[in-house]
Amino acid sequence: MKSMDEFISVEAARAAVLSAVPLQPVRRMALGEAQGHTLSEAVLSHDNIPPFDNSAMDGYAVRAADLAVLPATLRVIEDVPAGSVPQKKVGPGTCTRIMTGAPFPAGADAVAPVEWTAENGDSVRFHRCPAPGQHVRAAGADVCEGAEVFAPGRVVTPPVVGMLATLGYAEVAVRVPPRVAVIATGDELVPAAKRPGPGQIRNSNGPALAAQVRSAGGDAMAPVVARDNPVSTHRTIEAALAADVLVFSGGVSVGKYDFVKPVLEELGMEMHFWKVRQRPGKPLAFGMLRGKPVFGLPGNPVSSAMCFEQYVRPALARMLGRTEVVRPRHPAILDAPVRKVAGLHYFARGIASFDDEGRIRVRGTGAQGSNIYSSVVRANCILHLPAPLEHPDAGTPVEIEWLAW
Repeated sequence: MKSMDEFISVEAARAAVLSAVPLQPVRRMALGEAQGHTLSEAVLSHDNIPPFDNSAMDGYAVRAADLAVLPATLRVIEDVPAGSVPQKKVGPGTCTRIMTGAPFPAGADAVAPVEWTAENGDSVRFHRCPAPGQHVRAAGADVCEGAEVFAPGRVVTPPVVGMLATLGYAEVAVRVPPRVAVIATGDELVPAAKRPGPGQIRNSNGPALAAQVRSAGGDAMAPVVARDNPVSTHRTIEAALAADVLVFSGGVSVGKYDFVKPVLEELGMEMHFWKVRQRPGKPLAFGMLRGKPVFGLPGNPVSSAMCFEQYVRPALARMLGRTEVVRPRHPAILDAPVRKVAGLHYFARGIASFDDEGRIRVRGTGAQGSNIYSSVVRANCILHLPAPLEHPDAGTPVEIEWLAW
């Protein structure tokens, strides 16, 4: 059995997670259902896009040389609406009436928009002259035949759907979203719809983590609660193993009623690490049980949310084969001093904005206690304060990670 690391760095913890999680299987999916999924294969273009030279404007296909002296009058030899094919070649002194998107006729070399003209029966008077090639879309100007349009790992967004349809892909190969079991722990938890009794609180971590799972591309099972006893914890874990990933909130610290970690070890979990040099979320556990990643997040709601973003979200991205596994960080400047001890990496909740010079300025959301969930609600970024930093002043260069929500 692999020996467990304890009280490791943020970087070492994330590397351990990403090296352990498996890739998800592949399935083919209809294009109309693919949004939000992750491509598992490269998408190649089998055609030029656009497939033929066509008009970018409603107007007249002309030979620019015929309009060298203005005003000029040309004879209309044909109408070409979108969806039809020109039958006549544009010769000296003639033009073709053409609509946007219609195939460009032979002989012409530019389009004069209708606003530059005045019609008179079968002839048209021009008061402006287009340059050769103006308002003409060349075949392959967007995508060339044989080009790789999307690499494996690309998330299917609405523009990706549009391009796939343009390329003729009625279905695509995607990674199956990981099914994630979210388990909140505690005798004190009651459903959100129930009024808490003495000593009770509503279960917020379960629904919140399930929402974070869905925002990260996972398939969240209905959240469940494990009570603070070994029997309930054991039974809940066995049922949760129907999922691909297990995410616990609470029960992983050293309290008398923290049963998650010992029950997981009893079931044979290979624990990779426990405790990370970070705040919030120092008591964080990760391991593999029967080939499935298991995360033991702290029970405080802020710690739970931040640890999800730093470890579970990248793990799901790696399992999906996504090209972006860890969200990028951006340089910023502190707008106010921050109280911070050295030796721990802080994931502070921040509010960032751009100043007049285009620099990112960031400040905290207020009280940063691990129970102050409103600090997460107000945040538009995570403010990263690395372990060596101590009590940084206003003006200190830092890094931020934009939050999707």
